[in-house]
Amino acid sequence: MKENKIQYQMPLEFVKKVQATLQEKKSLEGELKYTQKDGREIWFQNSIMPILDDNAKQIGEVIVRYDITEKKNFEKMAITDPLTGLYNRRYFNEILAREIKRSQRDKTRLALMMIDVDYFKKYNDSYGHKAGDDALVAVADSLKNSSKRASDFVFRLGGEEFGILFTIEDEDKAFAFAQLVKKNIEKLQIPHSNSKISKHITISVGLLVVNFENEMVDENGFYTMADDALYQAKASGRNQVMMHENEELDFF
Repeated sequence: MKENKIQYQMPLEFVKKVQATLQEKKSLEGELKYTQKDGREIWFQNSIMPILDDNAKQIGEVIVRYDITEKKNFEKMAITDPLTGLYNRRYFNEILAREIKRSQRDKTRLALMMIDVDYFKKYNDSYGHKAGDDALVAVADSLKNSSKRASDFVFRLGGEEFGILFTIEDEDKAFAFAQLVKKNIEKLQIPHSNSKISKHITISVGLLVVNFENEMVDENGFYTMADDALYQAKASGRNQVMMHENEELDFF
């Protein structure tokens, strides 16, 4: 019986890069992801090297390909929350430090939304932990669907607490984005009979925006200020967005 082999076609952009590299008589290594018809992702590590004759003329190339799908799956598990599929707290710490350094270098504004599901313990008490898990997954999906830009990172920080880290042009746009996130959770219309502020699940949001063009703050100060804003949102009645305001930031 003839064995059927699945052929994976290299993306055009990668093919052009390979051709340009081989013309320079250099080698190229890189990872490529392919998505099958059933949605399953396949990853390959590709090494491409030119074959030269005694006169340094290219007469061919060698392509070595390794299936690294299992390795990629393990890497994904290490940074992903198993319930919601969002990035986990461990990866949040890594990304926050990286994005702060990038914002310092590029002198851009970096923002963090700290998000807490209102009266979630009462929700679990009323509907049970299975319903609670389902609600958290629905909230996570809404947060992910609200965050469309390449610079948006969405995390489950623990329990019913989430975070969105993003680059933004100004504070007004950051606040509008936070309001949109809050409104999209309300649109889920998940019943919450024991909430003191609504008949449905709502969230409280603490928002921090730092302009790294003229302000300096490390990851600990960044997280603390966003968390303080969340505390204020909850202390002020919940189901609202509260922005941290500090005219002079210098946290190290």
